[in-house]
Amino acid sequence: MHQTSPSLHARPSQVRFTPVLNLTSGEPMTLLAETLKPFEERVAFGPAASESEPVSPAAFLAEQLLQIARMAHEETDIRPVIVPISMAALIHADTPIACDAAIRRTVLCPQEICFEVNDSTLALPSPEARQGLMALRKLGFRLSLDATRSWQAALSTDLRILLETMRIDSRQIELEPALEERIETASTCGMQIIAEQASWRDGDWLASMGIDYGVRPRADA
Repeated sequence: MHQTSPSLHARPSQVRFTPVLNLTSGEPMTLLAETLKPFEERVAFGPAASESEPVSPAAFLAEQLLQIARMAHEETDIRPVIVPISMAALIHADTPIACDAAIRRTVLCPQEICFEVNDSTLALPSPEARQGLMALRKLGFRLSLDATRSWQAALSTDLRILLETMRIDSRQIELEPALEERIETASTCGMQIIAEQASWRDGDWLASMGIDYGVRPRADA
């Protein structure tokens, strides 16, 4: 019987690596870098407003990327590493060049990093989001879609070409026909599907739908 694998590492650095496992063999396929300190846009009032400049989402992401890449090099050879990217960073004009500069300060290459964007970000009619994805892809970074909470973004041809993986919540598959259709579409065009909250015993059933990988899979009862 398979046992759920724990996170590879947890540090005060605010970054934790969780392996993405093959639901049939148990072998790790990639890593999910979970950042415990997400970017938040804050508004400063009074004297605090003049004490410091607002943090750029591009600079914030680049600093996180630098830390994640260095930790990955020191701790594991599993690649690529999935790194969440906020909407603020995705649409920021400086993000591509800032991330390119950050990864060049490490021994990793862009192909070893997979930026994961929320489905809700791409569901919005914002050309800046698509342009941000294309700019990162041109630099060699991989791209993923987090559809664990919503699955409204239209998987158009250009988006299917850009995205390599999609993460979903397996508990929603039988409850939401639209999600099952989304999984079929993504799998058919070659995207790798990662399931949250999957059970090891459901590996064959999930594989029949094109879902071969899971993160934090549940042990059989």
